[in-house]
Amino acid sequence: MTTGGDLLLLADGHVGEDLHRLLGDTPHTALAEPYDAMDELGRRSWSAVVLAGPRPEFAGLCRAARRLQAGARLFAVCPPTGEAEVRHLLGSPLDNYFIHPLGVRDIAELRLAADVPAPQQGVNGAAAPARQLAELIDAAQDLQEMYSHLVRVVGALVGCPVTWVPSDRAGAGARPLLLAAGKMPRVLVPLGVPRRSRTADAYLAFAQECLPSLLTVAERTRGLHLLSITDHLTGAFNRRYFYDATDRILLRAQAEGFRVTCLLYDIDDFKRYNDTYGHAAGDEILRDTARMMRQITRAQDIVARIGGDEFAVLFWDADKPRSPNSRPPETAYALADRFRQAVHRHAFRSLGPEARGSLTISGGLASYPWDGKSVRELLSRADFALRQAKESGKNSIRIVGASELNGKG
Repeated sequence: MTTGGDLLLLADGHVGEDLHRLLGDTPHTALAEPYDAMDELGRRSWSAVVLAGPRPEFAGLCRAARRLQAGARLFAVCPPTGEAEVRHLLGSPLDNYFIHPLGVRDIAELRLAADVPAPQQGVNGAAAPARQLAELIDAAQDLQEMYSHLVRVVGALVGCPVTWVPSDRAGAGARPLLLAAGKMPRVLVPLGVPRRSRTADAYLAFAQECLPSLLTVAERTRGLHLLSITDHLTGAFNRRYFYDATDRILLRAQAEGFRVTCLLYDIDDFKRYNDTYGHAAGDEILRDTARMMRQITRAQDIVARIGGDEFAVLFWDADKPRSPNSRPPETAYALADRFRQAVHRHAFRSLGPEARGSLTISGGLASYPWDGKSVRELLSRADFALRQAKESGKNSIRIVGASELNGKG
């Protein structure tokens, strides 16, 4: 529910709907997310701003809004139970606050504030330039990009390199420029003597006010991204991500000449375990095997659940260009066979007497560019090697083109 106007309203749920209705034809823009509100506050001037609270880091949100909109009227709306938390902000930074539900006089004051022309002296008066503020808000869509952005901007403002370090490793004499108190608290410290100025101080003050809200946005965005690319049962990547990531890596491999090997594997006789012990036991098997594979692979390798009990793993070594005649994927085979042995030794709790030594996997290995130049070609060739492993007795890893079973036993 968004319309153009000179009053910006940040409120969600029934409070947002109620205020939107009460404001009626008063020009306003209604938003539900602090990130969206900060973005709007950093891009244009507003006559009045209304923030519904209390909410996490509400005081910091109000101060950040004041820095961005020095000439606007700044109001808060809260339920009776939240008045104590909001009242102490009156005067600085708030001009006034209202108890929800609002009365006739409250709405009249908001409408009057919205009718006053928006200040023309700039979005943020003497604070940091609006362009820099907007860039910081944009960077919050990605956690690492936000940290990197602050390193670049703050370093330029203070005239010396800066870096993020864990807050418990900053040292007693460190004088941090910023504190990011997220899931992994860290501080931004100068690697030299910082040059302080009004512009630098204003930017640092604004960034510090905004960081709690921006960290929440960045971490939530990262969480939503992980949900979209992850298999919900096993925690491995999903099929779509595997295809997309493999295509990107193969393009790099073509240009840079490094080795890429695809392993396709599944659990031998998985249907029997599902039928005998139930789907809960089957789910445990899938989760445990996915976890073991992730423990064995390197940081850059990609483990994905392709479907059912079938998994794909992409092994690649960007720092090791392939030689013209190199052929067997030795590293990938060694890792795959180590995984095969680990599964065979593992005690699956839900299998009772068969908990250890009965469950096995079979797999096939195909390498770029000899066995295929696309993700579909590699998976097709790896699937052929997997079927050969099944037909030859299972519990083995087969390399495309090998004349004998590998890793049996």
